[in-house]
Amino acid sequence: KDDIIEIASVDMVKGGGVSNRMQTLVALPAGKDIPPEASAVHHIIASDLEGAPKFAEAITRFQGADVYVAHNCAFERGFLAAQEVIMGPTLHRSGEAAPWLCTYKCALRVWPDLDSHSNQSLRYHFNIVTPFGYARDAISVHRAGSDVIVTAAILEKLLAAAAWSDLIDWSKEPALYTKLHFGKHRGQRYDRVDGDYLGWLLRQKDMDDGVRFSAQHWLALREVAA
Repeated sequence: KDDIIEIASVDMVKGGGVSNRMQTLVALPAGKDIPPEASAVHHIIASDLEGAPKFAEAITRFQGADVYVAHNCAFERGFLAAQEVIMGPTLHRSGEAAPWLCTYKCALRVWPDLDSHSNQSLRYHFNIVTPFGYARDAISVHRAGSDVIVTAAILEKLLAAAAWSDLIDWSKEPALYTKLHFGKHRGQRYDRVDGDYLGWLLRQKDMDDGVRFSAQHWLALREVAA
């Protein structure tokens, strides 16, 4: 039921840095408005979108990359799927569409013991105060043009810590958590929680895919150790 109102991207430069920063607001469908709760997050209001291109026109500028990267890319891909948009047309020799890399899922793998893996938490954990030379006051949290800068900086950290093939493979799988983020065991490590509880998580059909995947992963490691 929600709509895309802003799109942005940067291109990664081989050897470090970013280029080709693009950003556009997107017009709301007729009769729609921006809820005040949403404006409180990104500070965009309906009048800001007057004269902005419609989504179908705006998205064409961002199609054609070899790889797409986003922090928790399932969120972006869900919106694109709702609009029936495939972020091609770039195809690899295998005939498959361009892959997606999720910096959130990869951060969970590379830095599992951090308390938070949000975009901004990772930014300040690694002291990325002025990413790629952008001034601190030029980075507006929850605005697309700023979020892509921070995401690109996080990707550079990931590329220094893990193989590209691993980053792509992890992005295809559900999120792998080290700590539970809900319930009576919130904050505890999966590998230290009672196995019966992990088994219970697996039996819950409405459980988040990442939670089920994580419970299965940590249970399997226990069986190998035993």
